[in-house]
Amino acid sequence: MATKSMAYDNATYIARQGDSCGEAGGGATTQYAKFAAFTAALAFSAQLTVSTAGTAAGHGFSIIRISGTATSTLATTTLGTAAAGTTTNVALATAAGGLALTQGDILAALSLTDATGKAAVAYEYGVSPGASVTS
Repeated sequence: MATKSMAYDNATYIARQGDSCGEAGGGATTQYAKFAAFTAALAFSAQLTVSTAGTAAGHGFSIIRISGTATSTLATTTLGTAAAGTTTNVALATAAGGLALTQGDILAALSLTDATGKAAVAYEYGVSPGASVTS
């Protein structure tokens, strides 16, 4: 397969995209709902929707970035004992332009102390202008 890059104003670079990455939770301090950047991208937010209520006030998730061997926490949200269906959106970037991800970077939801609570996780991102995509 070949790769290509397109004009900076191509729809691939302008449109926001989202990937649902499965359910997070069910084990304390465990990584779930991993998303790997397939090309240079900009991360904007994580959407978490409670699917199983937590049993502790400290139930929640940290959204982390793994870049090579470095891990950094981007945001933390506490869901506590929120009922199934409760949603929260967590910003991953402080700048309007988004958080730059390089190809292969991973976003993941790291559960906090509660081993019961679960949430469905989706990430909002956009392909960086000029990034290579498979043709």
